[in-house]
This record gives sequence, structure tokens and C-alpha cells, in this order.
Amino acid sequence: MHRRDVLRFLSTTALAPLLVPLSARERWSLGRGLHQRLAEGAAGRVLSAPQLAQVRALADTILPRTDTPGALDVGAPEFVDLLLAEWYPEAERLQLLAGLEALDAKCREAQGRPFAELEPAGRLAFLATVDAAVGDPGTPGDSYQRIKHQLIFGFLTAKPIAAIVNTTPIIPGRFDGCIPLGGAR
Repeated sequence: MHRRDVLRFLSTTALAPLLVPLSARERWSLGRGLHQRLAEGAAGRVLSAPQLAQVRALADTILPRTDTPGALDVGAPEFVDLLLAEWYPEAERLQLLAGLEALDAKCREAQGRPFAELEPAGRLAFLATVDAAVGDPGTPGDSYQRIKHQLIFGFLTAKPIAAIVNTTPIIPGRFDGCIPLGGAR
């Protein structure tokens, strides 16, 4: 299974704790609506310039451009900023931002530089140390998981990616249930 296929399956569960009251269809509509607002010039302005650079670096590392657009190409970091501004309660937003700062501090300790300044190989090496980490709200592991889910949500609800997802068959090919398998006749 390819990475993009897995992401397609995860799209309706991304941000599940925050968006529990919403159905999959409502989550999809929310994502499309936020992208529409971004296209019209809306901005979240929750993330500081260094935090936005960090989220951009995370987006480019998690969902880089391949034969399809990457997270940066579809504005996933800006989507995250708007989502934080409009959907996160103040307490959760502050915890997440504190966790982003802690994640960057952990990166400086391990790699000697902020995450946004690392080369792609260094970014991957660092993320391998925190990818499976789960922690309390405000910790590096928790914040990384939340930002990752938000980026995936923003990526999958972007118009160019949604067009690809909607035209890609989940099970390619056809099913022929009654065909002879050979052997004795």
C-alpha cells in the first residue's frame, strides 16, 4: 500500500478528538470551507513566523511533493494556522503551541539547530525519534501527533488532492468471481 493510499483512509478520522461531534461529511465540508476561506485571503495568524516555518518544515517532511502535489503546494501549513485560530479552544491552542516550542527545543538539543533549519535527512532522523511518542498535552510527542493529523486533514481536503483521491479506485481492477482455476476437467 502506498503512503497516499493510507492517508486517504485516515482523512475522515484526522482530528477526531477535536471534531468528534462532526460526521465524516461535516469534517470534509469543514476542510473544504477552510480551504475556500484561505483562497479568499483569510489567515489564522496564530502561529508566529518561527512556528509557521517549523510547521512548513514538518509539512514538507511528512508530505513532500512526489508525482502529486505536496503539503506545501496545497497550503496545508496555512490551513493549520486557520484551524488553530478558528476551531481550537484557547487552552488547547496554548498547549499545542507550547508543545511546538518543546518539540523545537528537543530538536535543538538533539540536532543542534531548530527543526526548520535542518536538512531533509536530519528532519527525518529527528522525526523518527518522536513519531511514535505519545505524551500529555503540551509535550513534544503529543503536539507532533496533533500537527501531523492537522496537516493530513488540510492536505486531503485541498481541492487538487481531493480530485486525485476521488478518481483513484480503492481496489483497482475488476472482480471475476467464477473463473476456472485449471486442474481436472
